[in-house]
Amino acid sequence: MAERFGLHEKWLDRMTGNRSRYFCEPDSADGVPKNTGDLATLAGERALAAAGAELSSIDFLILTTGSPDHLMPATVNLVADRLGLNDLPTFQLTSGCAGALQGLYTARAMLASGLKRGLVIGADSVVKLWPANRDLKRISPAELANFALFGDGAGAAVVDADTEGPGLVVDQLVLRTVGKGRKPAQVVRWYGADGAPMITAPNGKEIREPMGEEDYKAIEENVPGLAAGVLQELAALTGWPVGEVEHILTPQLNGVMADKIRDFMGVRPEQAVSCVADTGNNGNALPFIQLYRALRRIEEGGGSGDRVLVTTIESSKWTVSGLALRHRRQEAGDVR
Repeated sequence: MAERFGLHEKWLDRMTGNRSRYFCEPDSADGVPKNTGDLATLAGERALAAAGAELSSIDFLILTTGSPDHLMPATVNLVADRLGLNDLPTFQLTSGCAGALQGLYTARAMLASGLKRGLVIGADSVVKLWPANRDLKRISPAELANFALFGDGAGAAVVDADTEGPGLVVDQLVLRTVGKGRKPAQVVRWYGADGAPMITAPNGKEIREPMGEEDYKAIEENVPGLAAGVLQELAALTGWPVGEVEHILTPQLNGVMADKIRDFMGVRPEQAVSCVADTGNNGNALPFIQLYRALRRIEEGGGSGDRVLVTTIESSKWTVSGLALRHRRQEAGDVR
């Protein structure tokens, strides 16, 4: 990472706590994901295979992302084509850290309307934020810090209206914006044909307006309290005391912040399910990867408990979301 980003190794460790992350490359070999659409397709294929779900059984497709491959066509429709899905409703939700739960919230509404099964994918790639020539000298120190935090990835889940099969059963799902009167803490700009305008930097030089910027201080100040509030709300809705819940998925800005937020929320280390130190912050994909780790921990742990609480906080314009799940083991006679 120090070699790739030109940042000091000790600084990276102290500031992010992230040990690794993954990036798409546009010139990767055939078969290797090059962008968000490729990542989403691969995640969708693996989720369908893991669930034993036939393509013909999928009634709708949802993709959540903050980094679509194009404004038009919607990346979700490119993914549908690559997966072999057709003649079904598709939705693309533009979001960040709350995107996975926004997708699942939308899926729950679709299932409640009478549809039987859907596929929800969260995927992001930061490759479009890089200069085309990979010249990091063009990037400001603040933007470089973002590159040290974020990575590429995708996750997916097959969702069923039926609650009798094996898997994670939704008990509660909360989602709402709390951004009224709050400044956005993260901005990713989109430019027209003329590209980014020239602006005056603090040092007086004329520079291109940065594509993205983040108010890290605002995130550091607000995310722990919002996450703790969602966790207590889920505990009240389910009747599960937080200290007794076996698996808790906390917000994952970076490795250092994840530990601080967990401490603030009163979650013990053995309860927490984290991945950001290994994956980097890959936005819409991250909760799916945490859920996969929780599921593996439950299935491999034998008797390690079956309750899961999830909290995600979207800081771009402040959205809070939470999910309570209970694991149902596969039993004789279950049909996937």
